[in-house]
Amino acid sequence: MSEGNQTVLLVDDEQELVDIYEVWFGDSYDIETAHDGRTALETFDESVDVVLLDRRMPGMSGDEVLERLRADGHDCPVVMITAVEPDEGMIELPFDEYVVKPADRDELLEVVDSVLKQRADDTSNEVLDALGDTKTRRCCRVLNEAERSASEVAELTGYSLPTVYRRLNTLRQTGLIDSRTQIDPGGDHYETFRTVTERVVVDLEEFSVRVDPIEDGQA
Repeated sequence: MSEGNQTVLLVDDEQELVDIYEVWFGDSYDIETAHDGRTALETFDESVDVVLLDRRMPGMSGDEVLERLRADGHDCPVVMITAVEPDEGMIELPFDEYVVKPADRDELLEVVDSVLKQRADDTSNEVLDALGDTKTRRCCRVLNEAERSASEVAELTGYSLPTVYRRLNTLRQTGLIDSRTQIDPGGDHYETFRTVTERVVVDLEEFSVRVDPIEDGQA
């Protein structure tokens, strides 16, 4: 390992992808690798600065690896990277970013750089950091107006479902929204999301934030 570099743990059951990621990240980071969930947990230690984690792997899944890391008290940034489209269940997962395969080099490097900078910023404020992203602010705004499903948020914002789920996850982790299960006329279950406790008012043109208490009886 080169002295002073930050360390990325690459976790994917596809050897070819791990080899590609090593090439992409090798010039800027020290690299650790694992090809299954159990090896990832054995390899992880406090020297790891960020984990790139495949969600669907044989045996122990990426979801289980992530939950074990958080249960053990590790707050290391985790970037989920997988071919699986986001779903409602991922809103409960404590990851930092979610990238859908196939991801390109520039996208992954940018995401990793972003989560590492945020972790290093001692003045970071979770709410302001979350609302510093235009897409997150717009998703928050439509949820201020009414309780909505992820599909409804996507339709109103024009964003893809993966993009919406990523932003909803960010808003949930900062405590700005919560979710509840609904049942449609056909008996299928789905989740709806709403802002809670405090109403966050955002200006989409010039970034400004105002937090107003919700009056009793308001949604």
